[in-house]
Amino acid sequence: MQKQYLISVKRTKWERDLHKYNSVKELKKIYRLQNNIFQKVYSSHVRQKKAFEKLYNKVHHIAEFIYREELNLPYVKNFPFLISFGGDNHFIYTARFASQPIIGINSDPKTSTGALLYFDVDRFLEYHEKDYFFNNNYKTEEWSLIEGMIYYPDNSKIYTGKCISETIIRNEFADAMSRYFIRIDSKEYEEQRSSGLLLSTGAGSTGWFYNCLPHSIQLFEDPVFPKDAPYFKIIAREPGFNRIHKFKYLYCTIKEKEKLEIISEMEGVIVIDSHPECMFSFPPGAKVQFKLSTDKLKVVKNS
Repeated sequence: MQKQYLISVKRTKWERDLHKYNSVKELKKIYRLQNNIFQKVYSSHVRQKKAFEKLYNKVHHIAEFIYREELNLPYVKNFPFLISFGGDNHFIYTARFASQPIIGINSDPKTSTGALLYFDVDRFLEYHEKDYFFNNNYKTEEWSLIEGMIYYPDNSKIYTGKCISETIIRNEFADAMSRYFIRIDSKEYEEQRSSGLLLSTGAGSTGWFYNCLPHSIQLFEDPVFPKDAPYFKIIAREPGFNRIHKFKYLYCTIKEKEKLEIISEMEGVIVIDSHPECMFSFPPGAKVQFKLSTDKLKVVKNS
């Protein structure tokens, strides 16, 4: 029988930390120093393992379970559905590999907000048993994505891949000033200094992007926008009191067919979706162009 689901599972914090410290005694000591977080962390671990067992027992005959580090494009393509079992960050990581519809399951709704996840285990199994995911019964949202191309001074170039949530352009040394030129399409460049540029899709607008916007902007405009919006937005973080009223590109919307162009004046980095695996060098003289991707992320929603 063909497997219908490929389920990407994240290890719990307890599992990751135990692997790192290789000792329950040592790990409990670390947790005591962290304001006695053992009970919080271990309780979440137990809930997630119980949720996993319930999911496994119901669908193991038509599902393949793998850890996120085992994900690769050729293998993922063999399954009609890709499922992320974890939190928002795990969903974003897993979604990088999705060409088919993706389903987000929150592994611990008690402690995880799961703003991007439309299912918990019970809700997923309820829909599964009603054959919601088969015979084209399911409904999807098509989330907008950002993609970029970096052009280096030595004439080489590199594709950044697709951004699902947010992209940061900043100085390699995070405490140093970020310096760059910025423009949209062929307009005049503006030189900026800030703590970095933050680009966001609608999926990312509820998180870091939301909290980076000055209150003076939030008073007049809701920073949250739809996940399928035909645009993305940027904000220059911490530009300084004097510059906040002068920058033309302080807070902007980049629409379909428009290009955002940035030239580096720093030893910088570009980080896609906060993933270390998606960090690119952005040295002086390098240029990057960002635009909306023509591809969409197909996310299965509950009806």
